[in-house]
Amino acid sequence: MANASLVSSLDADIHLVLCRFGRAGLAYIETDPAEADATTVVQNLLHGRYGWPLRVIALNVDEGWSRDVSEAMARKVHEIAEREDYELTEGTLAFMEAHSPRVVQPTLPLLVSTTLIALPHEA
Repeated sequence: MANASLVSSLDADIHLVLCRFGRAGLAYIETDPAEADATTVVQNLLHGRYGWPLRVIALNVDEGWSRDVSEAMARKVHEIAEREDYELTEGTLAFMEAHSPRVVQPTLPLLVSTTLIALPHEA
């Protein structure tokens, strides 16, 4: 008898969302594998379906990899929210802030001249 699979196919990327649940702590949201694609996760972030999302992990069992895709998700949510004028929840905004690249202003050295220049004096 062949083993029955709980998941019809594991050849697709699965996205798991880690959320904060206040005093209860952290947990990955229970997700139907059929709804664990990147598009669904972005839509759920846009619509505030995750209270306090902290991180999104993508994995592909068949290919043997997993990676943090939080920055890419935050970028996509920002792009769509701006273009389509979404009003985002506090949790989604905090997620985007946490995973958006920081813009660092270069600090230029301040040069102080100690040389006095004498200007010609008109009579």
